[in-house]
Amino acid sequence: MDEGSAAHSAPSIFVVLPDGQEVRGRLHARRQVQDGWLYQVGILVWQDGANGSAEPAEQRVWVPPAHARPVPGVSYEHVPTRRLSDEATSQERLPAWTLQYLPHRPRHPGATLLHVVGCTPSDRTLTREEALVALRQPRAAACIECDAARSLAPEQ
Repeated sequence: MDEGSAAHSAPSIFVVLPDGQEVRGRLHARRQVQDGWLYQVGILVWQDGANGSAEPAEQRVWVPPAHARPVPGVSYEHVPTRRLSDEATSQERLPAWTLQYLPHRPRHPGATLLHVVGCTPSDRTLTREEALVALRQPRAAACIECDAARSLAPEQ
């Protein structure tokens, strides 16, 4: 499953923008934090395309509940969810990682972003060794949201 099909399989959600506008987006993940929940939503915006054209591109961001409203009749049961109680059990399991491929755009070469499983939906997980190899590739970086780089640090 590529990034495009992952976006289409994520359920619809209403996203409230900072200026109060409401747009329809996709809910990709949710995670519980100390004071509530955060939702990873994606909305389509325009980006520079080839030859000065504009093309749609999904932008994802984590938002608090006030900025993500359910769409009536839409099921969210299959959305990846990380609860605080999961943190204790996940510490006991070996972590796994995923890759997100960011497309090439004019003046912005394509890149690869490494995530801890659960941060961004993916159909394939990587072992620690595979994640380290992927991170050493040109234009590869670790996600700062899920602190993927710290998760790869050698155990003390």
